[in-house]
Amino acid sequence: MIQVSKEIALKPIYLEDQGLLLKVIRKIYLPVYQHLWTDNGDFYFEKNYSVSNLTQELAEEGSVYYFIEYRQKTIGILRIQFEKECIDFPGQPATKLHRIYLDPEVHGLGIGQRLLEYTIEQSRTRQNSYLWLEAMDTQEQSLQFYKKNNFKISGSFKLEVPNIIEKWQGMHRMFLRLF
Repeated sequence: MIQVSKEIALKPIYLEDQGLLLKVIRKIYLPVYQHLWTDNGDFYFEKNYSVSNLTQELAEEGSVYYFIEYRQKTIGILRIQFEKECIDFPGQPATKLHRIYLDPEVHGLGIGQRLLEYTIEQSRTRQNSYLWLEAMDTQEQSLQFYKKNNFKISGSFKLEVPNIIEKWQGMHRMFLRLF
């Protein structure tokens, strides 16, 4: 367990946690993103939270995957990929903030801010020049959060996966220069 602050802790996710991971992500993802999908997100959950995908993600060198706990209650997930090059900055050491999802009940409490600060600290410790992520171009709350934290858009693309409604496919790659 990693104590990020007095009230926020990160608990490593293991393969045997796959059932709990799926339960947590369904609870926190659907209220915010269900409208994107023709199948209520079933394809998304199977692709990203299956035993086989979790096995691959846990085996990926340089990646960490955590449950986020706030006041000893699981309220989200965080996945960071260290040494993950961004196509917009080839050859530069970079960290990808791959997944950060929080229960809508805790939005606005500063938890996302503290987790972002933690991710930045960890990236700088590894001498990575950039922290980058991918965000939906229609999720204004997320985009404003990252812009407030000095992230800039470096590229845009369409998320072309089955069962996502076309008008919601827009994505931005965003980055923060660390060094």
